[in-house]
Amino acid sequence: MIRLDVTEHGTDEAGDDGAGTSVDESLVDEPPTATAEQPPPESHLLAESLRTFPWLRAAGVAVGTLAVEYLLVALLFLVGPSSIDLPELSDRLVQYGFVLYNAHHVPTLVTASDAEVYGSAARNVLYGAQGASVPPIVYFLIPIVALVVVGALFERYRGDTRSDSLLEEAALVGTGIGFGYVATGFAGSFVFVRTVMFDGGGEGQAAPAVLWLLILLFFFPLLFASLGAAARYLYADWASGA
Repeated sequence: MIRLDVTEHGTDEAGDDGAGTSVDESLVDEPPTATAEQPPPESHLLAESLRTFPWLRAAGVAVGTLAVEYLLVALLFLVGPSSIDLPELSDRLVQYGFVLYNAHHVPTLVTASDAEVYGSAARNVLYGAQGASVPPIVYFLIPIVALVVVGALFERYRGDTRSDSLLEEAALVGTGIGFGYVATGFAGSFVFVRTVMFDGGGEGQAAPAVLWLLILLFFFPLLFASLGAAARYLYADWASGA
């Protein structure tokens, strides 16, 4: 009977070496560290300067500016040398508004549509006024000076939120105040309305000319408030040594 001795070389070698050949841990590749992906930058339809500009505050400043201008015009009539020959207080208050619109070169439109008189006529009481107790130039200067001052003051409180560009900053201030200015003036065109009587017995209505109003009451702050803001911008840069 033949007996075969089979030697399991793999098993004997493993037993001779103990636990077997050890693997150098430094040679084992570590799993890659997961890095957080940065979210894509948020895109906006409008530029940052337009999104951060205080439009509501600019509109409020515009309302206050027109109110101050109206008070200055009224004071020239109430305590100053100017006068209006109208018996009713309400008619006088409306006429003060007409003068303020005229100071912006917005004419007063007189419209009649009864059986005796038909048509319309635009007039500006400040044009060609002769022998006036207050020169018309004073009324014309009221909105100009007021808007330049307001533009400079508005720019002063802009602080670090202002634009890096002088032209952009001035345009923003002028446009922001302009929107509120023209909106307030347009609303006022429905308030400052007065019934007038013609010599022939006809009756009509006087009110600011809306088309001229929409153009000029936006142009005035766009020009003069922007100038005030630009002047303040340059002064701030000069004062800071920039």
